[in-house]
Amino acid sequence: MQALVDAGTPVTALARTDSGARRLHDMGANVVIGDIGESVRWERAAREAAVIFHLGLPRLTPPLRGRHVRKLEREAAAGARIVRDIADGRDLVMSTCAIRSTAGPLDIARPGLAAEAAIAGAPGARIVRLPWAYGPSGFVCDVSRGLQMRRFRIVGAGDNRLVLVGARDAAAAIIAASTAPVDTYAVAEASAPTQVELVHHMCISRGVPRPDHLPPRMATLSMGGVVVQAVTADQHVDVAPPPGFTHEQQWQIHLMEALAGG
Repeated sequence: MQALVDAGTPVTALARTDSGARRLHDMGANVVIGDIGESVRWERAAREAAVIFHLGLPRLTPPLRGRHVRKLEREAAAGARIVRDIADGRDLVMSTCAIRSTAGPLDIARPGLAAEAAIAGAPGARIVRLPWAYGPSGFVCDVSRGLQMRRFRIVGAGDNRLVLVGARDAAAAIIAASTAPVDTYAVAEASAPTQVELVHHMCISRGVPRPDHLPPRMATLSMGGVVVQAVTADQHVDVAPPPGFTHEQQWQIHLMEALAGG
């Protein structure tokens, strides 16, 4: 959103909470407070928009287990259908989770896939699939904070690859998709660190001790099986960026700056 505001584009944003509304207002957006299901609050603003960006899939908050994912799938699909119907054929861009292994999508991606199915075939709809994005919030940021507090341990052997994208690059890809042909796109950095490489990079940058390893079965107690599966899987993304998008961030260089909000 900040990139659109900085470019002089008027933005109206939907916020679930008062604190979220304050942050969005401070960034320069016109704000409507409500949930996606409360379309009476935001439908008029959406119908007046040139492009609708649907970035409000349900939060994936650990501990995350199978029963939670099934609930989130239903919520994601319901929200996507509401946005699709209000968009009514106009330009619509939705971002979803693209975390998968070489064998196929992981459970953590199921809510995003349910949302994709809900808008499949809608005129004007573009989808941008993202891996874990590193920035001042989100899972990677939570891992960094956990390391500082000495509450995060490497799960399993840690030799699995984790696919990443910088939050700034993720935003640029979503904006680029808004003027691209209707299609499904995916972005990810070419260099994917192992879990150990990522954690050790953050430890060195933060000046904190490297953690030991935690067996996946024990990690499920705090993370839930769905998150443990994603953290320990050898991840893969079929990269297909929207036309006009180019990467500017590399985790080896920009990770810590991005986590700090720079």
